[in-house]
Amino acid sequence: HKLKALILTVGAIFMAFLMVNVTSQAARMDMVDVSNNNGYMSTAEYTSMRNEFGVKALTVKISEGTTFKDGYAASNIANGQAAGLYVNGYHFAHYKTRAQAIAEADFAGQAAKAAGLPVGAVLATDVESAEEQGILSQATNDRNNAAFMKEIQTFGYRADIYTSGSWAN
Repeated sequence: HKLKALILTVGAIFMAFLMVNVTSQAARMDMVDVSNNNGYMSTAEYTSMRNEFGVKALTVKISEGTTFKDGYAASNIANGQAAGLYVNGYHFAHYKTRAQAIAEADFAGQAAKAAGLPVGAVLATDVESAEEQGILSQATNDRNNAAFMKEIQTFGYRADIYTSGSWAN
């Protein structure tokens, strides 16, 4: 009986440790990323995210490369703001050179203005294209990203880099 009680106690302690560890490692849901892939998102949907899941901020896809403008960007920005969320934007990057980075930043800045992204918001470069940036050196990517971010600031936006964890590694 003592051995059985010891095994149960150790098992309970182990399970409690796992539960605490899992809880402390849970991903925060205070920001969501939306794009044309999500389709139209209403103010009610954003309000629900805020009230039910604690979402505080939204990052909206604005553009990609030098030809794609997200057709849902304006409604996502307006509806997110109407729901009381802090709104940022991002541009999915394809640039491989400094000149391409500047051209994409100009395209993104103009698209962001047209979609209603507020001046002072972040307009990040989403850098994770294996076909373009994945084949470049870190120094080249750093130089190109710096050029994009400097150019974005000329539109009145704060600049940042947005990427996935696997890309950062």
